[in-house]
Amino acid sequence: MTWALLAIATFFASSVQSATGFGFALIVVPAFLILLNSADAIQIVIIISVVMSCAHWLKLRHLTPYPLLKWLIIGGVVGFPSGIAIYKTVDLNAIKMAVAAFIILISLQNGWNLFRKNNQHEAKTDNKGILAAVGVVSGILGAAMAMPGPILMLYLSRTSLRKNEIRAAMMTFFVFAYSGALIMQVSVVGIETDTWITSAILLPAALIGVYAGHLVSNKINDKLFKGLVLIILILTGIFMILNL
Repeated sequence: MTWALLAIATFFASSVQSATGFGFALIVVPAFLILLNSADAIQIVIIISVVMSCAHWLKLRHLTPYPLLKWLIIGGVVGFPSGIAIYKTVDLNAIKMAVAAFIILISLQNGWNLFRKNNQHEAKTDNKGILAAVGVVSGILGAAMAMPGPILMLYLSRTSLRKNEIRAAMMTFFVFAYSGALIMQVSVVGIETDTWITSAILLPAALIGVYAGHLVSNKINDKLFKGLVLIILILTGIFMILNL
């Protein structure tokens, strides 16, 4: 039953991420923490995400707004060491609480941006300082909780970028962020053989989800896209609170 639930969660989360640009870690991190009751869940999500992001990036690379990624990546490099330090020093219950609190805050912020009446102020995509800061936070969250996406999605969803440009930017950054997080985990923390095996077993479900989500994405317009992002955030936050 545990393996079935892990596979279902992996497929669903992968489909959501493929369709919207993010959401995999937000869904599977709390699910894996509950089902496995181990911080190894973070490492499993990172391993799967590296492969999944590379597969998805191949379909979207021609749409990627590369100039803004330079500063995101610089910030991510700065954030990795702090993230890995947090992972090594914080216990499992504290990680669960941090994940739940972070998701709720992101949900509230994203809901405010989506539904506020005065929505004419868009975030700029050429502000190097803000891009680097977003990269730092994403790097920390990627290495510590396998979640580099929420803060980046929060920023990009407020820009003038179109749905597929956002998806492409997210996937390109994920290739870097999860690869960097994996290198840090392997070199500083260490990854057990069982963790690699579990990741390999769940990987087919993730890749099938990438394909399914890509098909669904063609039917999602920009307005529905932002609404789905908000729903994913809210439901995941509630799910985590109920299972703390």
